[in-house]
Amino acid sequence: MTRKKHPRLWTPSVAVLAGTGIACAVGIHKGWGSALVAEVVVLGWAFCLYMVGGDDTDAGAVIGQHDDERQQLVGRRAARLSLTVVLFAIVILCVIAAAAHYAIWPFEVLVVVIAISYFVGLGFYGVDPDAEAEDVGRSRFGWKLPPPQDHIDGDAADSGRLGAC
Repeated sequence: MTRKKHPRLWTPSVAVLAGTGIACAVGIHKGWGSALVAEVVVLGWAFCLYMVGGDDTDAGAVIGQHDDERQQLVGRRAARLSLTVVLFAIVILCVIAAAAHYAIWPFEVLVVVIAISYFVGLGFYGVDPDAEAEDVGRSRFGWKLPPPQDHIDGDAADSGRLGAC
Protein backbone atom coordinates (compact mmCIF):
# COMPACT_ATOMS: atom_id res chain seq x y z
CA MET A 1 0.00 0.00 0.00
CA THR A 2 2.01 2.93 -1.25
CA ARG A 3 0.70 6.44 -1.02
CA LYS A 4 3.37 8.45 -2.74
CA LYS A 5 1.18 10.95 -4.59
CA HIS A 6 0.01 13.76 -2.31
CA PRO A 7 0.47 11.89 0.98
CA ARG A 8 -0.71 14.88 3.01
CA LEU A 9 -4.17 14.67 1.40
CA TRP A 10 -4.94 11.04 2.30
CA THR A 11 -6.08 11.56 5.90
CA PRO A 12 -8.28 14.61 5.17
CA SER A 13 -9.78 12.81 2.16
CA VAL A 14 -10.75 9.80 4.25
CA ALA A 15 -12.20 12.16 6.87
CA VAL A 16 -14.30 13.92 4.23
CA LEU A 17 -15.58 10.61 2.80
CA ALA A 18 -16.50 9.17 6.20
CA GLY A 19 -17.92 12.48 7.39
CA THR A 20 -20.05 12.85 4.28
CA GLY A 21 -21.53 9.43 4.99
CA ILE A 22 -22.34 10.55 8.53
CA ALA A 23 -23.80 13.81 7.20
CA CYS A 24 -26.05 11.80 4.85
CA ALA A 25 -27.25 9.71 7.79
CA VAL A 26 -27.94 12.91 9.74
CA GLY A 27 -29.84 14.26 6.73
CA ILE A 28 -32.00 11.17 6.48
CA HIS A 29 -32.77 11.17 10.20
CA LYS A 30 -32.88 14.86 11.17
CA GLY A 31 -33.30 16.76 7.91
CA TRP A 32 -31.00 18.23 5.31
CA GLY A 33 -30.41 21.48 7.21
CA SER A 34 -28.77 19.47 9.98
CA ALA A 35 -26.85 17.50 7.35
CA LEU A 36 -25.46 20.75 5.95
CA VAL A 37 -24.26 21.77 9.40
CA ALA A 38 -22.67 18.32 9.87
CA GLU A 39 -20.92 18.60 6.49
CA VAL A 40 -19.53 22.04 7.39
CA VAL A 41 -18.14 20.55 10.61
CA VAL A 42 -16.61 17.67 8.61
CA LEU A 43 -14.97 20.05 6.13
CA GLY A 44 -13.58 22.11 9.03
CA TRP A 45 -12.20 18.94 10.60
CA ALA A 46 -10.62 17.89 7.30
CA PHE A 47 -9.03 21.33 6.93
CA CYS A 48 -7.58 21.03 10.45
CA LEU A 49 -6.20 17.59 9.56
CA TYR A 50 -4.62 19.04 6.42
CA MET A 51 -3.00 21.85 8.39
CA VAL A 52 -1.73 19.55 11.16
CA GLY A 53 -0.39 17.17 8.49
CA GLY A 54 1.98 19.91 7.35
CA ASP A 55 3.42 20.53 10.83
CA ASP A 56 6.89 19.32 11.77
CA THR A 57 5.67 17.34 14.80
CA ASP A 58 5.00 13.68 15.55
CA ALA A 59 1.26 14.16 15.08
CA GLY A 60 1.83 16.11 11.88
CA ALA A 61 4.11 13.40 10.50
CA VAL A 62 1.61 10.62 11.26
CA ILE A 63 -1.39 12.54 9.89
CA GLY A 64 0.56 13.84 6.89
CA GLN A 65 1.84 10.35 5.99
CA HIS A 66 5.53 11.32 6.16
CA ASP A 67 6.43 9.45 9.34
CA ASP A 68 9.50 7.44 10.25
CA GLU A 69 9.49 4.07 12.05
CA ARG A 70 9.24 5.53 15.55
CA GLN A 71 6.33 7.73 14.55
CA GLN A 72 4.64 4.77 12.82
CA LEU A 73 4.93 2.86 16.11
CA VAL A 74 3.34 5.81 17.92
CA GLY A 75 0.53 5.81 15.35
CA ARG A 76 -0.02 2.07 15.77
CA ARG A 77 -0.14 2.39 19.54
CA ALA A 78 -2.63 5.25 19.25
CA ALA A 79 -4.78 3.16 16.88
CA ARG A 80 -4.63 0.24 19.30
CA LEU A 81 -5.72 2.45 22.19
CA SER A 82 -8.59 3.95 20.18
CA LEU A 83 -9.77 0.49 19.12
CA THR A 84 -9.70 -0.69 22.74
CA VAL A 85 -11.68 2.36 23.89
CA VAL A 86 -14.24 1.88 21.09
CA LEU A 87 -14.63 -1.81 21.93
CA PHE A 88 -15.27 -1.08 25.62
CA ALA A 89 -17.66 1.75 24.70
CA ILE A 90 -19.61 -0.62 22.45
CA VAL A 91 -19.88 -3.18 25.25
CA ILE A 92 -21.04 -0.52 27.75
CA LEU A 93 -23.56 0.91 25.27
CA CYS A 94 -24.85 -2.60 24.57
CA VAL A 95 -25.51 -3.11 28.28
CA ILE A 96 -27.22 0.30 28.53
CA ALA A 97 -29.38 -0.46 25.47
CA ALA A 98 -30.37 -3.83 26.89
CA ALA A 99 -31.27 -2.25 30.24
CA ALA A 100 -33.42 0.36 28.45
CA HIS A 101 -35.07 -2.36 26.33
CA TYR A 102 -33.65 -1.12 23.03
CA ALA A 103 -32.27 -3.28 20.24
CA ILE A 104 -28.72 -4.43 20.91
CA TRP A 105 -28.00 -6.08 17.55
CA PRO A 106 -26.15 -3.02 16.11
CA PHE A 107 -23.66 -3.23 18.97
CA GLU A 108 -23.27 -6.96 18.54
CA VAL A 109 -22.60 -6.49 14.82
CA LEU A 110 -19.86 -3.96 15.60
CA VAL A 111 -18.18 -6.33 18.06
CA VAL A 112 -18.28 -9.15 15.50
CA VAL A 113 -16.80 -6.89 12.79
CA ILE A 114 -14.00 -5.83 15.15
CA ALA A 115 -13.25 -9.44 16.10
CA ILE A 116 -13.27 -10.70 12.50
CA SER A 117 -11.05 -7.85 11.30
CA TYR A 118 -8.62 -8.54 14.15
CA PHE A 119 -8.26 -12.20 13.24
CA VAL A 120 -8.02 -11.45 9.52
CA GLY A 121 -5.28 -8.94 10.36
CA LEU A 122 -3.44 -11.57 12.40
CA GLY A 123 -3.72 -14.00 9.52
CA PHE A 124 -2.57 -11.47 6.97
CA TYR A 125 0.22 -9.72 8.88
CA GLY A 126 1.31 -12.45 11.30
CA VAL A 127 4.21 -14.53 10.04
CA ASP A 128 4.40 -18.12 11.21
CA PRO A 129 7.56 -18.53 13.35
CA ASP A 130 7.84 -22.21 12.34
CA ALA A 131 7.95 -21.40 8.62
CA GLU A 132 10.71 -22.87 6.50
CA ALA A 133 13.38 -20.57 5.10
CA GLU A 134 11.76 -20.53 1.64
CA ASP A 135 8.39 -19.58 3.20
CA VAL A 136 9.70 -16.37 4.79
CA GLY A 137 7.45 -13.55 3.69
CA ARG A 138 4.28 -15.63 3.80
CA SER A 139 1.54 -15.28 6.38
CA ARG A 140 0.00 -18.14 8.34
CA PHE A 141 -2.63 -18.47 5.60
CA GLY A 142 -0.03 -18.60 2.85
CA TRP A 143 -0.60 -15.05 1.60
CA LYS A 144 2.45 -13.32 0.16
CA LEU A 145 3.65 -10.43 2.35
CA PRO A 146 5.82 -7.52 1.23
CA PRO A 147 9.46 -7.84 2.30
CA PRO A 148 10.60 -5.77 5.29
CA GLN A 149 12.44 -2.55 4.49
CA ASP A 150 15.77 -3.69 5.98
CA HIS A 151 15.88 -6.64 3.53
CA ILE A 152 15.30 -4.37 0.54
CA ASP A 153 18.24 -2.08 1.27
CA GLY A 154 20.50 -4.98 2.26
CA ASP A 155 24.12 -3.84 1.99
CA ALA A 156 23.25 -0.15 2.18
CA ALA A 157 21.61 -0.66 5.58
CA ASP A 158 24.56 -2.72 6.86
CA SER A 159 27.18 -0.21 5.72
CA GLY A 160 25.25 2.62 7.38
CA ARG A 161 25.31 0.81 10.73
CA LEU A 162 29.07 0.34 10.71
CA GLY A 163 29.84 4.06 10.88
CA ALA A 164 33.45 5.19 10.88
CA CYS A 165 35.49 2.30 12.28
